[in-house]
Parts: sequence; structure tokens; C-alpha cells
Amino acid sequence: TLFRSDLLCKARVCNKVFATAANGIPLGAEVRDRYFKVLFIDVGLCSSLLKLSYTQIKSAKQLNLVNSGGIAEQVVGQLLRTSFPYFEEPELYYWNRHERTANAEIDYVIQHQNLLIPIEVKAGLSGRLKSLHYFMEKKQRKTAVRIYSGMPEKMKISLSGKKTFYTLYSIPFYLTEQLHRLLAVYGIE
Repeated sequence: TLFRSDLLCKARVCNKVFATAANGIPLGAEVRDRYFKVLFIDVGLCSSLLKLSYTQIKSAKQLNLVNSGGIAEQVVGQLLRTSFPYFEEPELYYWNRHERTANAEIDYVIQHQNLLIPIEVKAGLSGRLKSLHYFMEKKQRKTAVRIYSGMPEKMKISLSGKKTFYTLYSIPFYLTEQLHRLLAVYGIE
């Protein structure tokens, strides 16, 4: 599958999103080449590969996808790629921890100005943010983003009852392309 994904990337049908240690910027300085996930250029290609036929679905109530989180992550990745200037090759990263006791993953990690911003994607209105909380505590970051199906909101999150806080900006899917502008408006420091 490694060879197949390389060929698809060369054909520009998909792109690799590499894991990074996410200790600071630039994110590409600590890439772990062995760990990557594949992001298709179009969610239709992803759906086709998964053999999803939307013509057989009569209503949204019938749609109960076990992989809705994966499809949401694909959509957000595609939208994040469009936020790069046209003259730059888009590079996306994610963070993961593989240990025997527990695994954790942050869907995307981006650079906004001189800051590192973790992004967690949730397919619905809610979802646990266990990996994000772990990341924020371990890396001592002050700002995180959740992209989900709800309304825009800003909240302070306390980690494990400690005196450590971070700010979580929750934005709906349709504002993903405006992420950098929204962070600038909020005055992220």
C-alpha cells in the first residue's frame, strides 16, 4: 500500500499528511516519515473507494455511517489545503502518540503566524476531546480549534482540575476555509 499511495500522490489524486512531533514551528522540522495518512483531493474519490453509493439513500435519516468521522476529517483536510497561497505546495501535519498503554491523535496541526494550533475534527455536535486535552497539557499550548457541526463558540477549558487552562475555538465546518482569518479576528497570541 505504501507504493500505491506514492503513485496516487505523484498523480495528484491524494496527498500525504505526515505526523509531526509538534514541539514548535516549523512543523516540518520534526516530521516522522514512517507515520502518515492519505488525504484525497475530493471526498467523492474517498466515498467511491469506500463503495458508498449516495444514489441509494432516500433521506439523511437513513445515513448512519460508521466512518463519518473519517469523512469529516477528509473534508476538513481538503478545506485546510485551500487556505495556502496558490504559489505554495500545501503541507498538512497531524500529531500522534503510540504507546502500549494508550494512543492519542490530533487530526491536524497547523501554523498560524508564529503559533502552533492543534485542530480536532468532530463529525457531530459533540464528542470527547481526550486526545486534545492530553496534547494541550503535554505541549503546554494555550489555543486549540475544534471543527464540528455546531455553532461558533469560544470557551476556556480547565485541564484535570488543575490551574492549567487553554482556549478552545469551536467553528462549524462551513467556516473551515476562514480559519486563519477567524484566528486573526480573535487576536490569538
